[in-house]
Amino acid sequence: MKVLTHENMSGADSLLAISLEKIILKNLGDSTVRKIQDRLFEKFGISMTAAMREFDKIDYVLREFFGAGAEGLEKKFLQEICSLKSNKDKTDKRFTLSDSTITQSIVKAFCDDEMSKILNASIGEPWTISEIIEKLNLPRTSGYRKINFLIEQGLLIKTGFIQTANRRVDKYKSLFDNVNIDFNNKVTVNVQFTPEVVKNSSILTTVYGS
Repeated sequence: MKVLTHENMSGADSLLAISLEKIILKNLGDSTVRKIQDRLFEKFGISMTAAMREFDKIDYVLREFFGAGAEGLEKKFLQEICSLKSNKDKTDKRFTLSDSTITQSIVKAFCDDEMSKILNASIGEPWTISEIIEKLNLPRTSGYRKINFLIEQGLLIKTGFIQTANRRVDKYKSLFDNVNIDFNNKVTVNVQFTPEVVKNSSILTTVYGS
């Protein structure tokens, strides 16, 4: 079997998009949002929801409306759910996730022994679903169910495939290289996305740079 090159990953965007859209809608007000939605459709033929996964398009429209001030607005909006915590030379990019919808799905995953094993085992090496179940010796029924939950939540991301004689079989990898969950006062989750995830995230690269 031949292993093919990975597809572009947008795992971080899938994780952040719904909550970020809610923040933008709440902060900009109905009238401004309608104008932005109209301009997105006029310029790119897409809705606000679709543009959340192509954030450079929202950035383009926001800069038309707010000029250089758009950069500050974008950082303000994103920091409500995902703030950047880098070391001094900015080589080690870590992010604090504080949005309750996002943190709840991550906490649920890591508090489940089998899902935690799946995420930890798939750091660095992409596997097919069958490989995950076999290598971790998971029950097939619950294994498939929990893997599908992780994929639906955006915590396991598609990162290539293998071609068999009959079909293409997708391979999956953890969204994160590292996760730390803090339960003090308010649940916060500190994560390090894989380099590929950061590189392919329209939201993170537009707001925080490459």
